[in-house]
Amino acid sequence: MRNLKISFQLFILIGALMAAFAVATFFQIQSASKSIYSERYDMLRTQVESGISILKAYQAREAAGELTRDEAQKQAYDVLSKVRFEPNGYLFGVDHNVVLTFHPVPTLVGIDQRNKPDKMGNLFLEDMIAKGRQGGGITEYYWEKPGGNPDDLFLKAAYAKGFEPWGVVVVTGVYIDDLAVKIHEMIWRAVGIGALVTAAGIAIAIFVIRGITRPLSDIHAALSAVADDDVKLFIPHTEMGNEVGMMAKATLALQAKIRERQSLAKRQKAQEQELDQERQQNALLQQEEAKQQAHAVTTIGKALEQMAHGDLTIRCADLGPKYAALRDNFNEALQRLEEAMARVTLKGNDIAVSKEEIRRASGELASRTERQAANLEETSAALDELTVAVRQTADGAREAASRVGSVSFEAKQSDLIVEKAIRAMSGIEQSSAEITKIIGVIDEIAFQTNLLALNAGVEAARAGESGKGFAVVAQEVRELAQRSAAAAKEIKDQIARSSAQVGEGVDLVAQAGEALKRISDQIAGANDIVSKISHSAQEQDTTLRSISASMNQLDQATQQNAAMAEETTASAEVLANDTGDLLELIGSFKTGQQGLGQQQYRMAG
Repeated sequence: MRNLKISFQLFILIGALMAAFAVATFFQIQSASKSIYSERYDMLRTQVESGISILKAYQAREAAGELTRDEAQKQAYDVLSKVRFEPNGYLFGVDHNVVLTFHPVPTLVGIDQRNKPDKMGNLFLEDMIAKGRQGGGITEYYWEKPGGNPDDLFLKAAYAKGFEPWGVVVVTGVYIDDLAVKIHEMIWRAVGIGALVTAAGIAIAIFVIRGITRPLSDIHAALSAVADDDVKLFIPHTEMGNEVGMMAKATLALQAKIRERQSLAKRQKAQEQELDQERQQNALLQQEEAKQQAHAVTTIGKALEQMAHGDLTIRCADLGPKYAALRDNFNEALQRLEEAMARVTLKGNDIAVSKEEIRRASGELASRTERQAANLEETSAALDELTVAVRQTADGAREAASRVGSVSFEAKQSDLIVEKAIRAMSGIEQSSAEITKIIGVIDEIAFQTNLLALNAGVEAARAGESGKGFAVVAQEVRELAQRSAAAAKEIKDQIARSSAQVGEGVDLVAQAGEALKRISDQIAGANDIVSKISHSAQEQDTTLRSISASMNQLDQATQQNAAMAEETTASAEVLANDTGDLLELIGSFKTGQQGLGQQQYRMAG
C-alpha cells in the first residue's frame, strides 16, 4: 500500500465500500425471498388451521351429543369443501389410507389415491399425510394449471395438518411459480439501483480524487522545476488553505531561497569579473612598465658593463621621461662614485652580513607560506565536501518533508471518512430502535386481533349454520393477525440482529477513527520536524557555499603570496650573489685614496 498512488488507494477504498454494499444487498434480497415464501406458506398454514378449527367445532358438537359423528363429519366436510380463497385456493381432506374425504369436486371424494404421483414421479399425497400426522408441513410438487396446457407443469406448495380425532389430514395448496418471477423482478430492480449508485459513486470518486491528485501533480511539477533552479515558474494553489496549500507555500518559499541564492551567485560572478578586469588592467600596466624597465635596465646595464671594466667616464643615455630622474641620478652617481667607493668598501662588510640574514628570512618566509597554502588548500577541499554533503542533506530533507506532507493529508482524509461512517452507523442504530418500537406496537395489535378473531370463530361455531359466513370472515381476520404477528416477529428479530451488528461496527469504526487520529497527530509532528530540518539544511547550504567561495578566494591569494615569497627568496639569493660580486668589483676599482686623482667626466649623449 505504501508504494501505491493516493488515487489508487482511494479507488480501492471505494471499491471495498461498493463490494460491502453489494454483499449487504445480496443478503437483503435473500432474506426478502425467504420472507416471501414464508408469507405464502403461512397463508396456507392459516387456511388449514382455519379448516381444522371448523372440524374442532363440529367435533365439539359431536362430543356434546348434539350430532353423531357421521352428521358432524358430513356437515363439517360440506363447509370445508365450499371454502375458497384467492388465488384459486381451496381445502381438501384425505384420510390415512390416502382416500379423499372431502374435495370441491364431489366426484373425487371416496376415491383411493394411493400410488398416484405427480408428473415428476413424486408421491405427494403420501408425503402430505406423513407431514400432516407429524404436526404439519409443506409439500412441494408439480401440477398443471386449470384450463392450461396439460404438458405445462408449475411448482405448487401444499400445507397439510392432521386432525387425529377423525383420522383426516386437511390440505390446501397454491401455485408458487409467481414468487420466482416476483423475486427475479426484485433482483433486477436491486441490480439496476446498485448500478446507478455505483456509477454515481464512481463519478463522484473520480471528481474528488482528481481534486486531490491534480493539485498534488501541479505541486510536484513545481517542485521539480524549482529543483532545477527554475525561479520564473508560477507556483499554483498557494491560495488553498489545506495541506496542498501549505506545500505550495513551502515550495514558493523554497523558490525564493533559490532566487536569493542565484542573485548571490550573480553578484559574486560580477565581483569576480570586476577583479578579472582589474587584474587585466594591472597586467597591461605592468607590461608597459616592464618594457620601460627593460629599456632602462638595458641602457643602465650597458653603462654598468663599462663600469665593470673600470670605465667611470661612461654616462647613461636617454631613458625616457619616466626615468629621466634615474638617468640624472645615475650620471650624478657616476660622478660621485669615486668619492663614495671608499665608503662603499667600508660598508661592504656590513652588507655581506645583512645579505645572509635576508637570505635566511626569505627562506623561512617561503617555507611558511608554502605550508599555509597547503593547509588552506586542504581546508578548501574539506569545505567543498562538506558543502556537497549539506546540499544532499537539504535535498533529502525536502523530499522527506514532501512525503510526510502527503502521508499527513492522506491520514486526515481517512479520518474524515471514518467520522462520516460513525455518524451514518449511529443514524442506522437510532432508526433500528425506532422501527423496533413500531414493530412492538404492531405485534400487540396482531395479538389482540388474533384473540378477537378466535373468540369470533368460537361464537360463529356455536351459531351453527347461520354463523358459517361469519366464521369464514373471523378466520380470515385471524389469519391476517397471525401473519402480521409472524412478520412483525421476524422483522423484529432481524432488526435486533442488525442493531447488534451495527453497534459492533460503530465500536470498531470508532476505534479505527481514534487510531487514525493518533497517527495523523504523529504524522503532523513529524512533518513539522522534517520542515525545520529542511529549512536549517537549506540555510547551512547557503552559508557553507558563501564560506567555500571566500575560502577559495583566500586560497588563491595565499597561492599568489607563496609564489611571490618564492620569487622573493630567489631574488634574495640572487642579491646575495650580486653583493659578493659587487664587493669583488669594488675591490677592483681605484679611488683617490688609493693614489688616483680626480678625473673629469664627460656626459655621454
